[in-house]
Amino acid sequence: MKVRDWVKNLVTYEAGKPIAHAAGEIGMTADEIVKLASNENSLGSSPLAVAALKENINTFYRYPDGSNYDLIGKLSDKYSVLPEQIAVGDGSDEIINLIYSAFCQKNDEAIMAFPSFAEYLLIGAVHRVNVLRVPLKEFKTDLDAVKNAINENTKVIFLNSPNNPTGTIIKHDELMEFMKNVPENILVVMDEAYYEYATGKPDFPETIDFIHSFDNFLILRTFSKAYGLAGLRIGYAIGDKEIIDAINHVRQPFNVNKAAQIAAFAALDDTEFLSKVRSMIESGMTYLKSEFKNMGIEYTESYANFLLINLKTDAENISDKLLKKGVIVRSMSGYGLKEFIRVTVGNETENKRFIASLKSVLNEE
Repeated sequence: MKVRDWVKNLVTYEAGKPIAHAAGEIGMTADEIVKLASNENSLGSSPLAVAALKENINTFYRYPDGSNYDLIGKLSDKYSVLPEQIAVGDGSDEIINLIYSAFCQKNDEAIMAFPSFAEYLLIGAVHRVNVLRVPLKEFKTDLDAVKNAINENTKVIFLNSPNNPTGTIIKHDELMEFMKNVPENILVVMDEAYYEYATGKPDFPETIDFIHSFDNFLILRTFSKAYGLAGLRIGYAIGDKEIIDAINHVRQPFNVNKAAQIAAFAALDDTEFLSKVRSMIESGMTYLKSEFKNMGIEYTESYANFLLINLKTDAENISDKLLKKGVIVRSMSGYGLKEFIRVTVGNETENKRFIASLKSVLNEE
């Protein structure tokens, strides 16, 4: 069968190593592995979401609600926006794909900060869109450089706050000034996958306000991180009605499975779980930063549930050695940060295991 030449050259997303696979490679059981590579929630899933799934286990022979009516209604109430301003997707990845489908043609251009979430680049390539990568400045999104990269072919700008993999944010005044200078025919996508970890902290903007001021501003959020529903794949977009309508025009029916809809609907009520998650991350972040300072390891200040750390040596090598000790972290060499790893903040046991393993590995260097 003939495959198109340009498809053969596509780069695919490199996901974190599965626990079972890693365990088998090093002769451990899955329970002995500490996975801190994919920014998952070490407290698990929202208990309310789990209870709702159990209660509805015998309903999955029915198709899901193709309009996501109940979930959109609850999100509408939560954020005080119209239901027509919300779209739900099979994770934020699908919504990014739908954005390209709705707003870009072959040889159009998109802009992203780099390093940032790789899917902006990889999905853009599938749509044959030229994605310009604007380097971070001191590990933060350089909005002036992004603005200067805009040209007549620019259709979409992807911003990521907190940024993955650095954890840094775009402040309110910076974003407001930027939006005032972006042409109205260019869609600005603010990806806030780590919103629940950053909200309420100093300088982090509540971007819902921006969709009321700018028709070309779209927010992406997800249930994968703080709510612990990564395995169910569900995210959502909030923006102007015309943007959401365009996304829905290219969205396939039944794009979000029924289990994900049920779990997300219940999780939105689980404020107790969310509070515990935030508390775990705050205490874990404090512990890890203290240990890094004692070890002389530099890190970026993060508003998310992970830390980017500079080992000042071959990060790929360190990651491999940590793996052999049953600890999975993410080397940033693929992002051009050859001496950096990104580590998810886990629970107390996981954090201590990581630090002990890291000390052991570095002592071997």
